Amino acid sequence: MMTIQKSLLVLVAFIFILPAVGLSRPLGEGDQLQPFTATDMNGQHVDLAESLGRQPIMLVFWASWCPHCKTEVPKINALFAKYRNRGMYFLGINVGQNDSQRRASHFITKTGMAYPVIYDNDHVLGQEYGVQGVPTVLIANRQGRIVFRGFGVPDITEKQFLQLSR
Repeated sequence: MMTIQKSLLVLVAFIFILPAVGLSRPLGEGDQLQPFTATDMNGQHVDLAESLGRQPIMLVFWASWCPHCKTEVPKINALFAKYRNRGMYFLGINVGQNDSQRRASHFITKTGMAYPVIYDNDHVLGQEYGVQGVPTVLIANRQGRIVFRGFGVPDITEKQFLQLSR
């Protein structure tokens, strides 16, 4: 009898408690981006819902203490320069964990980030998107469906950009 009670307790924990602490499946390929609003580090309003269904989107989750995040900035800047005027939306999201707005701001200046950045102070977006390491890059097509999720910035060919834009 005691074994059945313990088994039920474990089952209840898996069903109710673990999802509540953010251990649900991270958003990945084929999933829909979740809209959100925020203010970027320059004080500009950001509403992801405005881009969903209109343009391809690249979200880059990063932290100022992350050495790989630093090496990815030139790659993202190059893609930003190539595709932003052709309709792709880029947004950096500082995960806020073990970081500060001051350090994030310094990192943005030092690395020459050209794209807008928000500071996820309470790591709400990081949890919603299931970010477990940085940099985490998500690329979504025009419909807002994630077509890439990885820990680095992929090259985007002209053919791939056209597919994202359909």
